Amino acid sequence: MTKKETTDEVSYETIEPNAAALIESLRDIGYTPSTAIADIVDNSLTADASKVSIRVNADPHDAAVAIIDDGHGMSSGELFEAMRPGSRNPTERRSEKDLGRFGLGLKTASFSQCRRLTVVSSKNGVRSIAIWDLDLVVKRNNWVVERRNTDAGIRYADILGDNGTLVLWEKLDRAGLELGDQTLLRILDETSKHLELVFHRFMKSEQGHRAVSFDVNGHKLEPSDPFAEWHDATIRQPVDRRQVAGGTVVIQSFILPHRNKVRSENEWKKMGLSEGHMRSQGFYLYRNRRLIRHATWFRMAPQHRLTQLARVKIDIGNESDSAWKIDVLKASASPPPALRNHLRQMIEGLGGRSKQVYRKRGAKLTDENPIPLWQRTKVDSTVKYSLNPEHPFFSKFEENLTDVQSRDFHDLLRLVSAGLPLEALHHDMADSFEAIQQEALDESEIKSSGRVLIDRLREMGHDDREIIKLLGSIPPYSGAKTTVKAMIDEGK
Repeated sequence: MTKKETTDEVSYETIEPNAAALIESLRDIGYTPSTAIADIVDNSLTADASKVSIRVNADPHDAAVAIIDDGHGMSSGELFEAMRPGSRNPTERRSEKDLGRFGLGLKTASFSQCRRLTVVSSKNGVRSIAIWDLDLVVKRNNWVVERRNTDAGIRYADILGDNGTLVLWEKLDRAGLELGDQTLLRILDETSKHLELVFHRFMKSEQGHRAVSFDVNGHKLEPSDPFAEWHDATIRQPVDRRQVAGGTVVIQSFILPHRNKVRSENEWKKMGLSEGHMRSQGFYLYRNRRLIRHATWFRMAPQHRLTQLARVKIDIGNESDSAWKIDVLKASASPPPALRNHLRQMIEGLGGRSKQVYRKRGAKLTDENPIPLWQRTKVDSTVKYSLNPEHPFFSKFEENLTDVQSRDFHDLLRLVSAGLPLEALHHDMADSFEAIQQEALDESEIKSSGRVLIDRLREMGHDDREIIKLLGSIPPYSGAKTTVKAMIDEGK
């Protein structure tokens, strides 16, 4: 449909978009279920909600997803405007708390997952209801929104209080429901992890901000802190504030603790997030405390094992949206040119500080372990690893060898040292450092070899308390402290 306005010199024609074609196209912007739900949650937080509850009915024949909050809610007029595609101009000045930008999130995020969007909003006890049904839009080929005077029959409406909003998705045609309810449950699990990371700063109290409670089907979500600020061994760098492209940028770097300073495997995995330490390094960009991009060096450096413990928090406000090129999905951003050189220099410095964590660990093991199985030799910038021929296992084995056998034995040690698969180790560590494990000894093997070590350490003048401490830092005895203590007691 077109409208025409004519003057003496020119004519203006208004071309209205084909409703059926455009609304179907809006479904394919690129949302995943996780990012779509996160976009709805943005509206809840902008409405100053203290609680966000997500409900999922996974029955393939009656599936639904609901996001319910206790924010300030909307009046009838405000709701109608919120249901309008492109309800806000992205260039308009917004409240500092506003997590939106384009005025598209509620609609495009919802349409990407469902064909029926119902919004019930309560403000001071007065409820307003509006519904987008894509099948109706296509049938009439017009931008038709259904208004209701009562929430009777609308699922989850009974959970809504005097103030707050319910966003309900039905006709979930893109959730893989034909594969059964397990598909939706898997999506639910992925969404929970996504929300725990994206909104982790909202889930805990920060200066000037109260904590917001999140739950999924009654299960409370816990914040996933990528900077491990809760750990005493995390290294925090000073805060760096800069004015860039008309906005304030706040930058702070963190170096996570090395594995030997972490108390348990679960704690180590928690620090590595869902992707592991190698893939979780990099910049974490927040817009009004909401995570936009994470685990990226913005193509200024590759992910490297020596920087896998380095993570940088970058805070910007919504006044910097244009400068950072934040997209509709809030999943893409790029640093302004004026900041890129500073960030590049920061990466280089972080590589050095992160590398020191490993160097300190290596020096510590060399100093505290007087009988290393592998000896590390550094000449200038070259580092070599070789088996230590003075190790008590080797010296004891060599006692009963002839001169010819002894020479053959030393040749064998050199061959094994020269055959250390450095290229494969480098590849495996770069790909998945946490998945690499050393060969394990059973208890009888630990006892057999441990007695030799204990006797040797006693001969070197170490007392039993020192021996327990030394073996507690040397694999595989570090993982068998009870067995080591028993052997010490047996030998007294």
